[in-house]
Amino acid sequence: MARLSIFAVCLISAFVFNFAQCKESIDSNIEVQFVQSLADFLAKNPGVKLEPLTTEVKLDGPSTRTQIVHRLGNRISGDRILATDSASQQWQKPHDIRLNLNYPQSGYGSVITYLEVIVEQSSSLSNAYVVSGGIGQRQISVVVESKDTLYFKHRAAIYGY
Repeated sequence: MARLSIFAVCLISAFVFNFAQCKESIDSNIEVQFVQSLADFLAKNPGVKLEPLTTEVKLDGPSTRTQIVHRLGNRISGDRILATDSASQQWQKPHDIRLNLNYPQSGYGSVITYLEVIVEQSSSLSNAYVVSGGIGQRQISVVVESKDTLYFKHRAAIYGY
């Protein structure tokens, strides 16, 4: 009976430890601004090589809501959610916005295997790029640009081990 109790305590402790690690959030901010062109950004930052994320646009029937899924990497056996983030904003007139996502918030985190950013907006004009770090590394910085949108909602998740 004592062994069963010890096993139960260990199992619950492991679950709580993993759940606590899943609650880390991504350092993010949404900038409402005129998004500078990619060519201008690269000219001002000659050492930066942008890696585009794969993008899938899903239209929600006759509504004006567009869902765009940006992905990088692949889920692998044994990986888990390292960090999540979500936010939303809306405006009366169309805006160009830039979402900056950084994992971890400081220092170095776990090894990253997969990144997914789901965006809902009123236009289908959205791109996402890795600015630094990436898959197989312990940090990543991603920029998501969306243009001419009346609202912007995102959900981001980073997986790894």
